[in-house]
Amino acid sequence: MAQASFETEWSRINIWLHWLIVLLIIVQYIDSESMVSLWDATQQGTQTAQFTKYVGWGHIAAGSTILVAAFIRLVDRFWTGRPVHPQGVPSWATWLAKITHFLIYAILFVMPSLGLLAWFTGNDTYAQYHTFFWTPLLVLVAVHIIGALAQHFVFKTNVLTRMLTFKKRYRRRGRC
Repeated sequence: MAQASFETEWSRINIWLHWLIVLLIIVQYIDSESMVSLWDATQQGTQTAQFTKYVGWGHIAAGSTILVAAFIRLVDRFWTGRPVHPQGVPSWATWLAKITHFLIYAILFVMPSLGLLAWFTGNDTYAQYHTFFWTPLLVLVAVHIIGALAQHFVFKTNVLTRMLTFKKRYRRRGRC
């Protein structure tokens, strides 16, 4: 069971892993075509450019890192707790945030797992399901970003800024 947390900030590891996952999702989006080319060449038994191989294997490594980072974030979240939801926010917004986070985590586990299963078994069905999850992931990420901006600009909470607390912590030490 998750430990209760009355802190106002996320743990430092949770923040860094959040932004690492964001960066890796962007990388995955950019290099997805090279992975498709590598997949097709592998399935057909043909050669592909060396660069495509490197980028394809980078896609596999980045996806594996996303899977591990999401797992560590979830463990950290249960171990250290999470900041309390802000007061004065409509209940529908809190529920939407909870559902969005749950679905993002589900995809961050399912999508890389399917990609790894596809790659190491050569199963095209797993690859198709892996690819299918791009659109739902991007929609959920958009909802997540819009929600964070709404928390900041509409509801006037600190939800957005507490995911940037590494800046605040350095300021406390007088480094910025």
